[in-house]
Amino acid sequence: MKALIIGKDIEVVESVDSTNEYAKQTLRPLLEGHGYWVFTEQQKKGRGQSGNSWISDSAGSFTGSFVVQPQAWPGKEQAWAVRAQRLFALCVQHSLQEYLKINIQIKWPNDVYVKGKKAGGMLIEVGWQHGKPAWTVAGLGLNLSEYPTLPSFASHLNTPLPPITFLMDWGAVFKKYWEEYRFWDDERLLGEYELGLWGFKELRWFEESLTGLKFEGKAVGIDEQNRLLLQRRSESEPVCYDTKAIKWL
Repeated sequence: MKALIIGKDIEVVESVDSTNEYAKQTLRPLLEGHGYWVFTEQQKKGRGQSGNSWISDSAGSFTGSFVVQPQAWPGKEQAWAVRAQRLFALCVQHSLQEYLKINIQIKWPNDVYVKGKKAGGMLIEVGWQHGKPAWTVAGLGLNLSEYPTLPSFASHLNTPLPPITFLMDWGAVFKKYWEEYRFWDDERLLGEYELGLWGFKELRWFEESLTGLKFEGKAVGIDEQNRLLLQRRSESEPVCYDTKAIKWL
């Protein structure tokens, strides 16, 4: 498997099962505070949130993983995974908005939404050593363009750039936000994360995965464990759901 280092920020891998798995197996001895990207144009066994797949072998899609040490930003150790998810999602959202000049939203917890449809997704993994977080690998898959035709439920970023060019250009904007947001406290991160959520505090229909119960309600918050707080229309107190327990209808 041939790899090429572009500067110190991007490692290009010709073909790989998963950029997240490759990154975890080949962690650089010294991870600088700003982190680095692992990129491939052909991912054969990529994983998304809740075990979903993300396969990429087209010029119209981007697949990469951002690798960084948790020590590169402050926060409570027991909340690294939650903090990393919100931090990465915010950096992706705000940098894409600045770079592409379009509205980007995050559908809880990790989907990238454009005009109400999914244009990408993220998978954040944290490694631990001796009871402390040692590394974070944040995978990102994006539909850059319609190639050749995306399904009706999907969207894209409407950029004709080749994936590696996109990463080199947009990556500089992402790095700017990363360098700033990694010092934000947890409360500020959560507040900004909630502001950018798709469907947040809007009346919508949901379905419980286990019971099949359908109900109308609003997403009103995110708790410390990154669970969604849903308030049913007929009830006053919200109920917590994890990613596998609830479906948006």
